[in-house]
Amino acid sequence: MAHGARGPYDCRVMRLKRDAILLVALLLCSIASAAERGKIKLDVLDELGAGARPAAQIFAADGRHAGEVAPGAAVELPPGAYKLVLPIVGGRIERDGILVEAGRTHTVLITNVAVLSVSARNAGGQEPGFAVTVTDSSPPHQKLAQFLSGEKMLFAPRQVDVKVDVPPQGYLWHDVTLRQGHRAGLEFKEEKPAELIVHTSVARTPIDSATRVIVYQAGTQKQIAVSTPGAQHRFTLDPGDYDIYVENHSGKGRPFMMDRPIHLESGQKVERQVALDGENSANGN
Repeated sequence: MAHGARGPYDCRVMRLKRDAILLVALLLCSIASAAERGKIKLDVLDELGAGARPAAQIFAADGRHAGEVAPGAAVELPPGAYKLVLPIVGGRIERDGILVEAGRTHTVLITNVAVLSVSARNAGGQEPGFAVTVTDSSPPHQKLAQFLSGEKMLFAPRQVDVKVDVPPQGYLWHDVTLRQGHRAGLEFKEEKPAELIVHTSVARTPIDSATRVIVYQAGTQKQIAVSTPGAQHRFTLDPGDYDIYVENHSGKGRPFMMDRPIHLESGQKVERQVALDGENSANGN
């Protein structure tokens, strides 16, 4: 090999050095470019509105769409003047002349909105994402918005009706007040029916075949269920509080007795012993 000639190894080394220099230069350019940018952060009622929909749209001074930012988040932009437009259900909020400086964050604070959140968990505690429909509470009940449970939406202050399509028939909240600067949080939890078994006796002898049992909503005269004389008195009821009234047709012991209150949890089975000679006890499992 002639003196001063470069071999294949030397060429490879030179190429690697050149590539490394180019990579470092690109990284430095990227860092410099990032340092030249700033941020716009959108704060809508702090944590009350963080993650709510919809996102705000950002426009440059020449009207060009420059990006979007969700409540509680920030977006990186080149230095300059911008306009922020936040569409909300029932209106929109605008902020002009938002200055972005290199390496700094400009926080846009918005408080003149209301937040609506709807949670609809099933019996297992999961949030399946049921359809939520929001309408004006005043006739003709105009449809205002539709979204999924588990989300938060931004509204202009007003009164609304909110329906969530949980099975089997859905659930409706009437006249929900959406107040400026506040969050209205609606929660629905799907519950399993509870089971109530009432045993009647006199002197510890079962007399279910000679008794009639009526279940009332606790503290009211609203009749919920009736069990006529038979082998047992078994009820499937919604979770809640109940009173039971026992009519004794056996001719022994007391002719009637009121037993209250009985509290039933979701999916719970409760057995109630009603002694018509005055000995009552309860156990649940």
